[in-house]
Amino acid sequence: MLSPLAMTVRMRPLVRICLRLAIFASLAAPRLVHAQDEFEIQVYDVETAPEGEPGIELHLNHHLIRMEPDETHLTFEPHYGLCDWAELGGYFQTSLTSTGELAYAGAKLRTKLRALHRLWDGRIGLAINFEISVVPRQFEPNRWGSEVRPIAELRNGPLYASVNPIIATDLAGALAGHPQLEPAAKLAYVASDTAMVGIEAYAAFGPVDALGGGSVDRGFVTLDLHGRRWDLNIGIGASHGSQDHPIGKLIVGIHP
Repeated sequence: MLSPLAMTVRMRPLVRICLRLAIFASLAAPRLVHAQDEFEIQVYDVETAPEGEPGIELHLNHHLIRMEPDETHLTFEPHYGLCDWAELGGYFQTSLTSTGELAYAGAKLRTKLRALHRLWDGRIGLAINFEISVVPRQFEPNRWGSEVRPIAELRNGPLYASVNPIIATDLAGALAGHPQLEPAAKLAYVASDTAMVGIEAYAAFGPVDALGGGSVDRGFVTLDLHGRRWDLNIGIGASHGSQDHPIGKLIVGIHP
């Protein structure tokens, strides 16, 4: 097992590469028309909570918006393991601007189902997440929405990858009933049993019946740390589109 100092030195070149890739992903793409979720910036893995066990995740995102008040989004995500292959979860979203205004920013309910058996000698895992949401018009003009998130995960030696080809559908508003493609992906190097470093990318391509109006939305450099009863995801990146701005994100998971 490498010492923390040796691990840090070994990971420096990869961190520099990941940072350049994330900046390229967020800045080299054309203009964005459709947006990604401003509160939950996360690429899902296939794991579900063990049967009968509760847990909670705290999502903290800070948006540095040019010429406008900065925004801090705080989301609470409790979840519960229904059985070996199913998990029920929810979201309670809040928003705080630099002017000190605190606002309720919506609620979501989700369920995640996973395949019990992995493929390719355990390398590939599959799952799917279903979600319904109601968000104030201040944050989502359509208010009501839904999401279907297929999840494909690869673990092969020090390589970890996950792809989420998300299909989001507004249930009200101008695009109601038109499924929209909003994929997300993660590529990481597993440095040890408790740490990995990588990049995350998020995109929005608009309605599937009129693709081509979107672009890469966000790119992040990420660090994931894992303990026996906790998980930590730290990310620094940028959003590119109608409001180009840096974003910092932190996800803390507690599994008692």
